[in-house]
Amino acid sequence: MSFSQLIQFALCGLFIAASVADLQAEFDGDSRSWQTLSGTYFEDDAWRLNLTGQTRLYDDSKYLGAWLVVPTVQYKIHPNFDLGASYILEDIRAEAGQDYTRLHIFWLNLSPHWKVSENLNFSMRHVMAYRAVESSDNYWVSRHRFSVSYEMNDFSSLVGIGANTELFYNYEEDYLCENRFVPLSLTIKINDKSKLSLYVMAQSKRSSGDFNWKTAYVLGQTFNIKF
Repeated sequence: MSFSQLIQFALCGLFIAASVADLQAEFDGDSRSWQTLSGTYFEDDAWRLNLTGQTRLYDDSKYLGAWLVVPTVQYKIHPNFDLGASYILEDIRAEAGQDYTRLHIFWLNLSPHWKVSENLNFSMRHVMAYRAVESSDNYWVSRHRFSVSYEMNDFSSLVGIGANTELFYNYEEDYLCENRFVPLSLTIKINDKSKLSLYVMAQSKRSSGDFNWKTAYVLGQTFNIKF
């Protein structure tokens, strides 16, 4: 299989998944697209310094609903455990208006990871985050992500496939507030310094005291580069 055929196959699979999501989104929620650019500026055996920027298009990808910038530092405290700290500057805009609400988010995360077999990997990320919201109350949130990935060796530039889910818990109001489920992600190697990841996501949220979940469907792209 050539590289161009591989890319066409991968995009076709994601397009089918996104099309199914659009049909579902007519009844509940929205179809969205997230674009992420992530750069690793320093990395050795123990430390990593990363800067990430992201834009999120809402309402069937018609308008810019959020943007954020995330500097992160990570330290490998054990071959199977990473400790990280991040600051997130995020602006969110409601569909009905033009004004953005600014969030300052400070988080610490512990990321255990294991190599289950030669190609299969399992990882987690547990985050404790403090959200400072302008003109609103501040509150604590924890995030818990569970991921599996499989390294591909004989598929040209397709170097990995994976799936993950991430749960969000609001400690201010004491309830599970969000889940982000990624049933499929594809990682494509561009060159020795860069990779492209494509994924589909079901992003489900609910309000405090409400047992009904509302779901948006996301088609995302992440470009990673090492400097």
